[in-house]
Amino acid sequence: MAVKLTGHQIEVVLSTLDGWSQSSGRIRKEYKFPDFIAASMFVTGANLEAEKANHHPELFQQHTMVRIELTTHDVGGISELDLRLAKKVDARALPLIGKS
Repeated sequence: MAVKLTGHQIEVVLSTLDGWSQSSGRIRKEYKFPDFIAASMFVTGANLEAEKANHHPELFQQHTMVRIELTTHDVGGISELDLRLAKKVDARALPLIGKS
């Protein structure tokens, strides 16, 4: 079972992640892609990572922008599951963001 992280633990890990922030028991990031297809491919990749981890984010796509929000409902806040998934979706985004 996941364990809710303290504010300090979250800040330490977030300092190693580019562009992620914490608010209201969630971590979130906005990605800007070069086109709609790249953004949609990212959403599909993020969904695949989430399904493998059995940990499902909130995803919002608006044309070339995608916002992802992660929280662990079972613990009522942020857990290591959220931070692990954040790293995996960042890895999925990198090749698509650089694509022109």
